[in-house]
Amino acid sequence: MDTHDILLLAYGAFGGEIRGKTNLQKKLYFLSTMLGIDLGYGPHYYGPYSSEVAAANTNLKVLGYLTESIASAGSYSAEGFEIARHDFRLTEDGRAVVESKKKRFPAEWKKIKGAGETLDAAGELNYMELSIAAKAYFLLDQRGGPAKTADLVRMARQFGWSVTQADIERAVGFLQYLGLAEATGDVDPGM
Repeated sequence: MDTHDILLLAYGAFGGEIRGKTNLQKKLYFLSTMLGIDLGYGPHYYGPYSSEVAAANTNLKVLGYLTESIASAGSYSAEGFEIARHDFRLTEDGRAVVESKKKRFPAEWKKIKGAGETLDAAGELNYMELSIAAKAYFLLDQRGGPAKTADLVRMARQFGWSVTQADIERAVGFLQYLGLAEATGDVDPGM
């Protein structure tokens, strides 16, 4: 299986649609983490980012398996630019390819579907909250062991990430639900 296959099955697991580029990146980050798949994630402004996932998503769009629509979020950035959200949806051809992939990779489909269900059940976070949760897990993974939430806030600054202790505490609750962190006084990655 390559990144395209994983991404198509992920779209299948998420009902055929992912709303927003940040959500796309973070959902695939958590899926890859939960499943132990390396999709090339590294630190980026909004948390872990994979150019491999972004390129595969573009390729699927070019192949006609995805459509992209741009929706206004109805607000403006500090610089006065309108904030837009890019939504991706499987086309009819894309849905057919996903069905074919499910049959070709049944064990992988079962794992991706299960991880997607767990991620959905963990709660609907907005793109910023999901980004903070991804940052928190990335930091725990970098550290390789337990950390206090205040330590994670300090570590985040090394990547230019601005998060508060309250942000990290909420993110840790989400990570605990996913089985990616344990509460032991300190936050401990549940690897």
